[in-house]
Amino acid sequence: MKRNIIITIFLILIFLVLNVTQVQAIKDSESGRQDIGIHDVTGGASDFISAGQQLDTPLDNAGVKNVSDIIYNILLILGVVATVIVGLIIGIKIVLGSNTEKAETKQLIIPYIIGCVVIFGAFIIWKMVVEILNQTA
Repeated sequence: MKRNIIITIFLILIFLVLNVTQVQAIKDSESGRQDIGIHDVTGGASDFISAGQQLDTPLDNAGVKNVSDIIYNILLILGVVATVIVGLIIGIKIVLGSNTEKAETKQLIIPYIIGCVVIFGAFIIWKMVVEILNQTA
């Protein structure tokens, strides 16, 4: 076991040492050059960034917020419906089931509660992130 860990660490170190960063590109059709260097890549990135900064139509915050609100509300409704339906099924099984079925169904209550916390916690986090981003924008 210890030997496998040592071999794995050794192979990772060899991979990191031998992994040399290289820029590989195909032939530049405009200039006919075969060798494209790092300055060509960084120059293209700088051109891309400057083109984005010169846009006349920046991102519409109101439109993004509207779409986010629509998605949020749809998913929240689906989450509420799903938790209510599952809760009703568990409740009906507890009320109408035999003693063994009741015992098996009671074991489902803790995962159900954890699922509810995860679902509604995700919505709370989503809403907080959207509000924080709206305040900073």
